[in-house]
Amino acid sequence: MIKIPPYLKKGDLIGVTCSSSKMELQAAEFAAGVLNNMGYRVHLGITVGTSFHNFSAPDELRLEELQDMLDDPEIKAIVFGRGGYGMVCLLDKLDFTRFRKHPKWLCGYSDITALHAHIQEQFGIPTLHSMMCSGITPQTADNEYVNSLHLAL
Repeated sequence: MIKIPPYLKKGDLIGVTCSSSKMELQAAEFAAGVLNNMGYRVHLGITVGTSFHNFSAPDELRLEELQDMLDDPEIKAIVFGRGGYGMVCLLDKLDFTRFRKHPKWLCGYSDITALHAHIQEQFGIPTLHSMMCSGITPQTADNEYVNSLHLAL
């Protein structure tokens, strides 16, 4: 049986994590402002605005933050900062026990697709192959793709 995550309401909390590539803090703050203007509260994770080689942080820190966001009942959706490469390093180490009981929307593309595929195959829970924070810029803030993320949530 498919368990669809609940749709968001105004005031719900969205977590932003960079579980793969690094993202500049200023760019993430802009995206968070756009999500705020949609009516959501936003929590920027500690991997946002940090750098470790091509990644946002070492595997252990990226894993810990993503696991915490998956487990946090207050976070109703996770919008990933960027794709790139890095999710495959975390997939086999994530514990989906709480997520399966209380699913939330996971939003992203690029290497986040590995997470989407894993969750679909293992648990049949829908996720959103969608815009990420890196695509929410001053030039795109009002475009159809950003608006489609809002409508989907």
